Amino acid sequence: MTALHQADRHSRLSDAAWNDATARETIRAIAQEALAAFDGEKFWPVHPLDSPGIDGMGGIYMGAAGIVLALDELKQAGVIQYALEFRPFLSAIEARDAWIRQTPFADYGSLLMGNLGPMLLAMRLAPSEDLADRIHARIAGNTVLPPLELMWGMAGSMLACDFMHERSKEARWRDLYCVQAQRLLGALETVGGHRLWVQNLYGQRMVSLGLVHGFAGNLLALIRGWDWLSEDVQAAVADVATSTLLATAQRLPGEANWPSDADQPDAPLLCQICHGAPGIVSALARAPFSTPALERLLHDAGTLIWRAGPLAKGSNFCHGTGGNAYSLLHLHKRTGERLWLERARAFAMEAIAQWRTARSEHGRGRYSLWTGDIGLALCLWACMTKEPAFPSLDRF
Repeated sequence: MTALHQADRHSRLSDAAWNDATARETIRAIAQEALAAFDGEKFWPVHPLDSPGIDGMGGIYMGAAGIVLALDELKQAGVIQYALEFRPFLSAIEARDAWIRQTPFADYGSLLMGNLGPMLLAMRLAPSEDLADRIHARIAGNTVLPPLELMWGMAGSMLACDFMHERSKEARWRDLYCVQAQRLLGALETVGGHRLWVQNLYGQRMVSLGLVHGFAGNLLALIRGWDWLSEDVQAAVADVATSTLLATAQRLPGEANWPSDADQPDAPLLCQICHGAPGIVSALARAPFSTPALERLLHDAGTLIWRAGPLAKGSNFCHGTGGNAYSLLHLHKRTGERLWLERARAFAMEAIAQWRTARSEHGRGRYSLWTGDIGLALCLWACMTKEPAFPSLDRF
């Protein structure tokens, strides 16, 4: 093996130095353009690069709920200000999931793609007991469905339980989380000698290792509710996390990465939040357990992310340079080593340049939390504050 990443998916890093003022100006420019582009009936237009998306989507991943969530997050942080009131549009945003009803995921309370995310947004902006009850029912529905992963399935609804418990402290959220955690752990299978989750997605059998569709995302959900797990379950999760990630990692001296699918270890390796080292680092850097081998693995994965360089796809969170900056920031938070902060900020400055280029090429912004400009704005704010907290993954 000669490389743990695909060189043609990455670009050369410039020598632009980190600048707080530039980051702040970029955040404000992105937010101002998103606010100006909002339409009360159509919400935001889909970007050509997000095809086959449709205009006016409502979800968190690349719909109106994600953009409103990000704008409110930045407003609450004090980095932007605006007068536009989104509360009157919350019901319409939640209702924009008709396209999902024509898919195999219609029954799922999906955090990122379905109406669970918009319901959580409404709970943030206009909370009510009735809405909380509807959210509980939507989450509970996932308990009897195949667990899948974070985007569509149970890991996402477990995160939602944690978000709701943070808000209300009601025991019912912990209880529902624990039921789903037990179900999730019970779905582990032995694949190639390793303990993994098998997903049936988009008509395919997958043994995904990444954050959005696989092993790392399910681990993130278990880590978020760590204090609700018994000591025996905590030990089991720590063991399966460490042993499986060590066993499935592909290594070169000082570097580590993972295949998207454990059943296809020879497939070209990706290096982005959704698949590969960045997403796995982002999930496991939060882990309340440690071994020397795990710490070395995380270090080597971070080194791979850095050496691979910025992602050529652009600046976004899910599969762009902004997301990889975020993963390096997680290593800074875990280790306290300033090197990771400096590397995260170097990627962030490159992402700003990529955003400018894309804005010029397309003559418009990309209005999406996970795949667009507002996700970059949040990553820049994280680099400014040294706090890698991404709305929809870390808080709601």
